[in-house]
Amino acid sequence: MNADQSISIMKALADKSRLAIVNSLLEQPQYVEEIARRHALAPSTVSFHLKKLEKAGVISSRKEQYYVVVEVNDEILERTLREIVTSSASTSRDLQDQRMQSFHRKVLASFFKEGVLEKLPAQHKKRLIVLEQFALRFEPGRRYSETEVTNLIRPLYDDYCTIRRLLVDEGLICREADQYWRDMQHQITENGVIMESSTPQRSQDKRARLKREYKESRPAMGIFQIRNKVNGKVYLGSSNNLDAERKSRQFQIKMGKIVFNRELQNDLVQFGADQFEFSVLDTLREEGNGENPQRALQKLKLQWLDELQPFGEKGYNSRKGFEREKNSLTP
Repeated sequence: MNADQSISIMKALADKSRLAIVNSLLEQPQYVEEIARRHALAPSTVSFHLKKLEKAGVISSRKEQYYVVVEVNDEILERTLREIVTSSASTSRDLQDQRMQSFHRKVLASFFKEGVLEKLPAQHKKRLIVLEQFALRFEPGRRYSETEVTNLIRPLYDDYCTIRRLLVDEGLICREADQYWRDMQHQITENGVIMESSTPQRSQDKRARLKREYKESRPAMGIFQIRNKVNGKVYLGSSNNLDAERKSRQFQIKMGKIVFNRELQNDLVQFGADQFEFSVLDTLREEGNGENPQRALQKLKLQWLDELQPFGEKGYNSRKGFEREKNSLTP
């Protein structure tokens, strides 16, 4: 089974009526007319669904005198979802590997000049690729003194102390007292990909690394305002993605079209786009008590609304809307 066949099966079964038809065919083969009566569908609708299922190989049909008999393809339906998903995985995996290798090469070309590291990347995933080049200089299982580690690192980068610390922090090399070594559980390929055994500690390290990468890449949530520089009135709002919010609102202001607030729109027409500015007032802090981020963001917005009171002559927000939202948070 190739990728196209797998996708065809998944699409064919992604419909409530077709699932119901296949389920009834599991009991016994049926005529098209019988299927239509069982499922209260028009014969033309049944024919449409059957063509989709037959094209995907889920069912087959045969003619018996004046009738068409439909039956399931047991070979397909006996396959597990895992088999369907993974049947074409090798091609997809090869493509993913090629992309990763290409990305790996670009990172190394950007930060290494003539084999020497010019600077450490700020982005964690790029920094890992760079650090792997240092880890490759360690022979697996061999113990190194601190001086030997320095001699391994210094030809590639002058700040050997930072590299040594990062190698240990990222688990690329191990340390005990003044001894350093690359664990045999780390298998680094020629492309710099680290394969780790699934020991509990390695799993914890991996989860911590993924969590850190997520924190670095996730958009900032928080409170923003749009301020009229002529009369000082503000519109206060909250966003799950402040950067995207800024771009969207600035574009709307530039185009002279605000669709979410009529009063703000009127002032925009009167004073012009140059008299309005977007700014971030606050960002949502790291959740320490397990509170839902959306609820925490809503609370933060209400705090700012309560403090600035951007209602009436002071702003474009609705006091009634503020009161309703505040009451909705009251237990």
